[in-house]
Amino acid sequence: MKKSFLLILFIIMIVVSCKESTTESQPNVTSPDYFPNSNGNYYYYSVMLTDSSGLNHTGSRKIYYTGDTTLPQTPYQIRIDSLELNGDQSILNSYFRKSNIGVFYLLDTTGFSGLVPDSLQGRISFDSEYRLIYQPLSVNQTWPVYKISVDYSVYQFDFFTVDAQVILKDTLTLSYRNSSVTKEVYKTKYEAMLLTGVNSPPIRFEAFCWIADGIGIIKWEGDSELINIFAGVNIYPANTIVIEELYLFNIN
Repeated sequence: MKKSFLLILFIIMIVVSCKESTTESQPNVTSPDYFPNSNGNYYYYSVMLTDSSGLNHTGSRKIYYTGDTTLPQTPYQIRIDSLELNGDQSILNSYFRKSNIGVFYLLDTTGFSGLVPDSLQGRISFDSEYRLIYQPLSVNQTWPVYKISVDYSVYQFDFFTVDAQVILKDTLTLSYRNSSVTKEVYKTKYEAMLLTGVNSPPIRFEAFCWIADGIGIIKWEGDSELINIFAGVNIYPANTIVIEELYLFNIN
């Protein structure tokens, strides 16, 4: 009797599931895209720096996505940065890839050797990429962005870390083509910690990023040291606070 009941229940479940799959239309669900990455996309940001003396410096930063390459044995898209600050202009390339779990950038690790004391040289380990954005985004979502680990004798510790957390969902008004557009954004906090000694507290850097569906990064604000890591080179002077705000963009 028990076996008969289970068989009947199993048949009912199959019939119901088949009926639901054939009679109910499935809604068209569009996944959010917090990092549109088509070739030809560009983003123009106004830049303001405040140094330790309180002086402000202004400029602009332009980002273009153009073409792709393979480095090393991994396909990347090419990003070109053009920065103008205090009348000086610099152009640099960086490389990123996008997957269903995030946006990853190739990181030039050659500069890290200067951060590591001589006693720890040869004992460090690190990845060649950092994850700038986790997908999908949600409030309170956290993820490790990057870390450098050190093996010292029988101990292992993280010498340098960058972590991210989405702290709130907000709205941000964007001035665009002589008009204003209000967008929902995820405000994300990035925090870096650098150990300088066993008995010394870590040095902390932080930056905030506002990310909108269908556009990408609308604004950066924070310590230049951390924003420089994401740029891939020291584009901003040390000990300054950077504000980048989007004022023009094109999404293909």
